[in-house]
Amino acid sequence: RASITYDTDNWTYWSPPTTSSGGPIGLDSGSHLQLRVILESDKFDAFIRLDSLWVETAPLLAHQVVGEVARLDDPQPARGFTEVELGEMTDFVYQLRTEFADAGEQGFDGVRIRTGHRAEFRQLQMGSPPRSLEPAAVTAEKEGLVVLLPERITRSSNQPIRISFGTEVFLYANTFEGEVFDTATPGLPQPVEAGDVTTELSTNSLRVLGKADSTPDFIQHLELSSQVLTPNGDGINDELVIRYTLYRLPNRIPVHLNVYTLNGRRVKRLTVGDQGSGQQQLSWDCRDELGQRLTPGVYLVEVALESEFGEARQLRSLGIAY
Repeated sequence: RASITYDTDNWTYWSPPTTSSGGPIGLDSGSHLQLRVILESDKFDAFIRLDSLWVETAPLLAHQVVGEVARLDDPQPARGFTEVELGEMTDFVYQLRTEFADAGEQGFDGVRIRTGHRAEFRQLQMGSPPRSLEPAAVTAEKEGLVVLLPERITRSSNQPIRISFGTEVFLYANTFEGEVFDTATPGLPQPVEAGDVTTELSTNSLRVLGKADSTPDFIQHLELSSQVLTPNGDGINDELVIRYTLYRLPNRIPVHLNVYTLNGRRVKRLTVGDQGSGQQQLSWDCRDELGQRLTPGVYLVEVALESEFGEARQLRSLGIAY
């Protein structure tokens, strides 16, 4: 009957909910793991049961891998943290320091950096003093970058790693999470922990923030593939492609396409699905709610979204001719 308090001396607080598979959970390092599983159903009379739970573990690749990020042109920001203009291509430097404590820690030869958006590799440097080296391979992923090192990091050959890359940031607060992995073994990757890596950088963090005066609308840079469509089946301007950029959305939210006549009557509503911050696109075949092609004329095309942060919509005029 007494009150229940959280054991903060021995446990961290619960992590944010994880609702999809395949991504990192973002847990702090520790010797124990506590899970809380919440099962939900759309049907009020459904019976839900958890049959099994699989937890996979692997030996550490190193005792600790510490990372620090900063803008390439501002490695020691006056305010102590990295600030960028949202939506602008910015070059960063991502530096890693590895510590080994056990002879069984096998090391690694791969680094993955998650920026939240596609990144462009610039340079790899290793050693002290740093030497510019060609990576064994570089892979640009949808939300980051993978660099395979030409020289393996081990207890006997431990070198600082400095990776430079360019990317765009669309969130006010973004963490460039990283992990290292070993291509020679099927084990699990090891997360990079934020900390003080070098005196050349002064952020001691993997956090990247949008500048305080950078307050863009949720939807920007809305462009139509053509101002006039001719959906007559000849394969030229039969379909409309809309490209745009979403800002400041920490989670994926539903996006809709609405098409109106000039008197305000809606003739089409297309649910695009959930989208997050970054460059996006959608397409429409110029058909109304009944599946009929729209008659020639001028229409208004709207991209709209609704979130807990408010509503946003952008309109463009579109001509249809045959």
